[in-house]
Amino acid sequence: MAQLNGPLQFTGSIGGIRCYYDKRLKRYILSTKGGAKKEHILNSAAFKRTRENMSEFAGCSKWAAQLRKSLASLIHLFQGTYFPMLVSTGKAIQKHDTDHIKGQRSIKLSRVAKLIEGLNFNSYHPFDQVLSNRYTIAFSDDKTTATLSMHGFISHAHLKWPNRISVYRIALVMAQIADYDFNKESDEYQPVVPGLSQRSVCSTTEWLQDSTDPIEINLSASFAEPALQQPGTTVVVAIGIELLTQPTNPAYLNTSGSGTMKIAECFV
Repeated sequence: MAQLNGPLQFTGSIGGIRCYYDKRLKRYILSTKGGAKKEHILNSAAFKRTRENMSEFAGCSKWAAQLRKSLASLIHLFQGTYFPMLVSTGKAIQKHDTDHIKGQRSIKLSRVAKLIEGLNFNSYHPFDQVLSNRYTIAFSDDKTTATLSMHGFISHAHLKWPNRISVYRIALVMAQIADYDFNKESDEYQPVVPGLSQRSVCSTTEWLQDSTDPIEINLSASFAEPALQQPGTTVVVAIGIELLTQPTNPAYLNTSGSGTMKIAECFV
């Protein structure tokens, strides 16, 4: 692999060399083309383990996409290479399945929900490095409402940001997501309960001025109907913090994506 510098920059292939732009590294990369042909990989006995890995990777990618979609209300706070982290977490969950053969192992978050608690979606400004105040999250007995509470919150002391904060607000997202099983008839991974990717609610505080005065934060998000009524589902609760250093919009619309977020807790 080599890096491409100078006036001649392109993406695509020339002969046995391909060039692509790496968004994370912010540079053009050259590499040679090669490897086994697609038909050989899909049919040869020598590539049986490769096919198993490909199948499970596809399942992990679908599961990760579902999780990302369920938290889309805070997508403007996603920063850095978070998606590979989600896929990797899906793989860690998948390894807990000892009931199915390799290549068909399920992704059952409902069995190991603790594995995603604390997942951070901003690699540049990790959530726990921005917020230093303690918080609690409660889930109502009727399984409809999650409530975030912070006592004695002082934004000027408990929020850390490279630039001086002018205003901020806190967001709470609650979503219900499904486990993924391998469907032998369709030869692909599918959610055990379809349609849950749309079951997501978000609540936010008002935009608040940065201050040295302590305040109480109590923020709730509610489903219209009780969650966890079907096996193989998990309620995921995420917290977002949006920050503005120089608000110019009267509505304080956060178009810059300044802030951070993480998955705080799960309920099964």
